[in-house]
Amino acid sequence: MRTRVGDFVRAGVCLLIAVALLGTARQFWREAEAAHRDDTDFTKLAIVENGRATSELKVCGDRYREPDCMRRESVTVSDTGFEANRSRPKYTLVLTRADHRTLELTYRSSDAPRDRDSVYGRAQAGQPVTLFWWRGSVRLIQAGTPYDTATVRTTHYPGRLFTGPAALASLLAGLGLGPLWAAMWLALSGRRHPLAMAWQWLAPVFVFFAAGGVGAFVAWAAPRPRAVVVGFAVTAVVLLVPTLLWLRWWARNWLARAADVEPVRPVSVHAVDGGVSGTGPWNLDLKHPLYVGPDVIGTTPDPNAYVALRPLPGPLRVITVRPPHRSDPHVVRRQYGIQPYLDEATRAQREAQRRGYTSRSQLESTYPLVAVCEVLSGPGQGSRVLIGAPHQDMPEVLGAIAAHAGQRR
Repeated sequence: MRTRVGDFVRAGVCLLIAVALLGTARQFWREAEAAHRDDTDFTKLAIVENGRATSELKVCGDRYREPDCMRRESVTVSDTGFEANRSRPKYTLVLTRADHRTLELTYRSSDAPRDRDSVYGRAQAGQPVTLFWWRGSVRLIQAGTPYDTATVRTTHYPGRLFTGPAALASLLAGLGLGPLWAAMWLALSGRRHPLAMAWQWLAPVFVFFAAGGVGAFVAWAAPRPRAVVVGFAVTAVVLLVPTLLWLRWWARNWLARAADVEPVRPVSVHAVDGGVSGTGPWNLDLKHPLYVGPDVIGTTPDPNAYVALRPLPGPLRVITVRPPHRSDPHVVRRQYGIQPYLDEATRAQREAQRRGYTSRSQLESTYPLVAVCEVLSGPGQGSRVLIGAPHQDMPEVLGAIAAHAGQRR
């Protein structure tokens, strides 16, 4: 029941994360689509003559009507300035609009600052300046008399405004679909899959993030909404299907296997970093480690197993030894921080290795195992008891369980 409630809590947290990420991705995608429409529609402003597009653009007036044309606005020059640069000078025009609002425009041009026939030279000389607007942005600056003008165009890079928001939307969508998958899995299928692994959402998170990365690359290489969606979807399907099939096989055949552990009778009494879980008298203090001996097994608060030794309340029979399940209590399925028992010689060898700067990868790794046991007699007869310990100590734990059962019969 605790696992089920915990699954719902984790599913709720994952769902909130997914909603936040996918909502942000949706906003970026809307901006990207709007930018793509602007890029696509701006190419339609070119005036076509004899079936070919010319360099002239449509201006709203008697011949062309909005929205397929640029809006003209006459402004007054208030101030000018330029900044020298190795490549191209940077020019600044401070303009006053008809409603007395001030507008500052900055642009780069290859024209020399002292060129009187350039837009900057004409504006500095007080000649009329006209701006041509397209959907909220200035695309053309014209200075001079109607019959003698100079023009500066804003450089148009198709897809430049689309790439950034589309790439962010793709990445955020990939990050958001992973927690969404996790929430659905935990809420709908978590109870039917007891194995202690987070593959149900970790692997899809990586797959969807990889798909988001591919979508971001497509947004840069081929800035079109359809190309980004197709790239994201194809990558997700190609990676997700074999990943889920492999993980399904792995969970059924590797994680669900019974561990092949042979019992070994302990030589002396010593503590083991493990735990016992059961019902009634078998619901022992979870903070106390185990201790094992030649003919006994129990719990003790003493890490050296010298005092306050508390034997288990009855004999047990080992049914199977397996990896921990998600539904197991935390005390028997601890996957981090468990340490196998080390005798004096092994401790001395380990300390020598540490002083010799032995890398962590060269030290022996450890992982937990769980012994599923049945109470043979006494309190809680017939009930199940779980005993968890590091895999290095499990042979001695099994030997101590068998010896303890022989003593209690």
